[in-house]
Amino acid sequence: MTDPEIIVAGSTPKADPADLRLVIADGDFAGWEDVEVSLRAEAFPNSFSIGASLPPGTSIPVNPGDPCTVILGNDQVLDGYVDHVEDGGTATGHRIDIAGRGKTQDLVDCSAEWPSHQLINGNALTISNNLALAYGIAVSLGEGASAGETIPAWPLNYGESGADIIQRVARNANLLVYEDSHGRLILAQVGTKRAASGASFGENVEAWSWSRSMNQRFSDYVCCGSAIDATMELPGGTFFDTEHDPGVPRHRLTHLILDQSAQQPFDYTIKRAKWEAARRAGRSQVAMVTVDSWRDSAGVLWTPNTLVPVKLPGISRDLVIAEVRFHRSNETGTTAELVMMPREAFTPEPITLVPANFSDLTAPGGGGNQ
Repeated sequence: MTDPEIIVAGSTPKADPADLRLVIADGDFAGWEDVEVSLRAEAFPNSFSIGASLPPGTSIPVNPGDPCTVILGNDQVLDGYVDHVEDGGTATGHRIDIAGRGKTQDLVDCSAEWPSHQLINGNALTISNNLALAYGIAVSLGEGASAGETIPAWPLNYGESGADIIQRVARNANLLVYEDSHGRLILAQVGTKRAASGASFGENVEAWSWSRSMNQRFSDYVCCGSAIDATMELPGGTFFDTEHDPGVPRHRLTHLILDQSAQQPFDYTIKRAKWEAARRAGRSQVAMVTVDSWRDSAGVLWTPNTLVPVKLPGISRDLVIAEVRFHRSNETGTTAELVMMPREAFTPEPITLVPANFSDLTAPGGGGNQ
C-alpha cells in the first residue's frame, strides 16, 4: 500500500475500484492503508474511518468539522463531515487516523428545530423536510414510496432530536429511513431493488455465518389494546387480536399490551400483532458474509436495502442487506461484510401519532359505548 497522495484538483486520475479517496477543501487523498465504511438501511448517518502511515515531516491538512466526500473507486458513498483526527508517530514515522459521518449526523446529534414545537397538517415527507431544512439536508421518497397520511396535529417533546421524530413519522407511514451517498435522507419501502449477483459459498464468499434463533419467537401473539378497562367502556374481547407463527414448532404464547391508544384501535391492534409475528420471525434469521469484492457482478457497490440472492450451506433464498461494511487493510485485503435478513425483518413498527379519545370508541359492528 502506498502512502496517501494528493491528487491535484482538475486532474483526472485513473481510479482504483478498490481504493478510497477522501476529498476535502485542500485536496483529494488516496492510498489509505486501513479503510472501513459503513452504510445502513435502518439507521443514519453512514460513517467512515481511515488511516495510514506517512513519511516523517509530512502531514495532511484535515481538521475536525471539515466538509468531506468519500469515494470508493469512482462511486461516491458518503457526503458529510470529518468528526475526529488523530496524529501520532515516532522519530521515524507519522500515523494519521480520520473518522467521519454523513450530513445526517446533525439530525441525530442535535435537538429538533421547529417553530411553536407543534406539527400541524404534515406527512412523513413534509415533516422530515422541515426538520432537515435547518441543517441543509435534502429529503426524498424512494421509488414507489408514499409519504403516508396527514397528521393533523402532534406536539413535540422539548429537546428530542430531529432523527427521533423522523423515525417515528416514517414508521407511521410504513417506511424505512436511511442516508444516501449524497447525504440525503431517503424514505423508502423495503427491498425494492435487486443486486446483479449475490453471496455464494464456493464463489465469492470468504467467510459466513447463518444464525437462527427461537427464544424471541412465539407460536401465538395475543395483542390487546389495554391491560385493564377500569371504566368498563372499552369494547371488551373485540379489543384483542391473535396472530399465529407457523414456524414455531411448539405451543409458546405471549400477551402484548399496547403502550399507545390509536383513534382506530382495532385496526392498530391487528397491525401490531401481525408486526410482532412477522418481525420476530424475520429477526430470528441473520446471515453475515464476507465477500471478496466491494461490488456485485455488474460493478455496482453493495447497497443497503437491496435484495441479494444468498446461497450458503443450509440456505438458498433472497435476503435484504441491512448493513454493509467495506474494509481494506494489509492483513485482510479488500472485502465487504454484508449483514442480511429476510424482508419481514425490516417491516416498520406500526405506531400512532394521534392518541385516541376513548369516549368516541365504537366496537366493530356498530356497538358503541352506553
